[in-house]
Amino acid sequence: MVVHLISLLTQTLALIILSLPSIINTSQLDFDTLVFKQCDSLAPNIFQKTTPNYSNNSLFLRAQALSSFLRKLESESSWSKFFKTLVGNEEHAVSGWFQCREDYPSGICHKCVGALREISYRLCGNATSARIHLRGCHLIYKFERIDTPGAQEINNHHNYKLFESPEHGLIHKICEGATAETLAGFEEMRAEALIAAETGVVDGHGFYEDSYKLLHVVAQCDGHVEACDCGECISSAAAAAAEECRWSVAGQIYLEGCHVSYTYHPHELPNDSYHEEGSKVNTGKSLAIVVGGVAALVFVAIFFMFLKSLRKKGDGTLTLLLVLISFYSIFI
Repeated sequence: MVVHLISLLTQTLALIILSLPSIINTSQLDFDTLVFKQCDSLAPNIFQKTTPNYSNNSLFLRAQALSSFLRKLESESSWSKFFKTLVGNEEHAVSGWFQCREDYPSGICHKCVGALREISYRLCGNATSARIHLRGCHLIYKFERIDTPGAQEINNHHNYKLFESPEHGLIHKICEGATAETLAGFEEMRAEALIAAETGVVDGHGFYEDSYKLLHVVAQCDGHVEACDCGECISSAAAAAAEECRWSVAGQIYLEGCHVSYTYHPHELPNDSYHEEGSKVNTGKSLAIVVGGVAALVFVAIFFMFLKSLRKKGDGTLTLLLVLISFYSIFI
């Protein structure tokens, strides 16, 4: 009986330990903070909260196509970190994609794309093209006319401009702090860290996150960008960081096709995943504390059961003692 309870508690502890990383990390992720947006158009908002004037049939078809496009992206985000598509007809079609940060869990990706959908309705409901970046994901779309009637998916329409190889032009930059001028060797250290990111995105299939000396670097390419182009894009981002954010202790560079960010940490390097620029998340330490606490409680419960079993004479006492010794050795 006691051995059966030990087995049950051990299985329960294992389940708790397996679920803790996602519970701790996802609760600390700042995935839906708006980084920047670009909305091109001066047309009326087709998703305005007041009753829209759908007497203009073209406006109605645009709203319908964009709504279908955004719903499609949100649906696909349940199991994919990147998805591109074209939705609509030959007169009102929307092409574009979403992409989540590669090291974020699928559940967070889905929530992030849901947030993108709501933000696009609110901030870019009038846009003929838009780009919205949140911390954990981004969205790009464009209205366009197509020559093939009835087209529904972009997979057979690689000729559209939105999906051509990017020119790696600068889209947006964020340069935080201007204190690195007093730090000896800062520019060289940043250059070396971003060179490592250039190689890392090729080896990491478009995503890289790591710490180099006193810098933490995150780099990612759009999902349709080939490996060689991805490395070139990160190289261009590194050059842009050196020029645009020369003495900034933290910077974010967004180009056509990729983005890269770096953060200077003079005292503590974040070696765990899900690190967010601007907030240090020590998930490894939190996880160790929680797991240790749970393990201690389970061991105490088993120990008291063992003491209780000593009151009874039985053949299983020696076996129980051996099991407890083995179990205890795991946690010391």
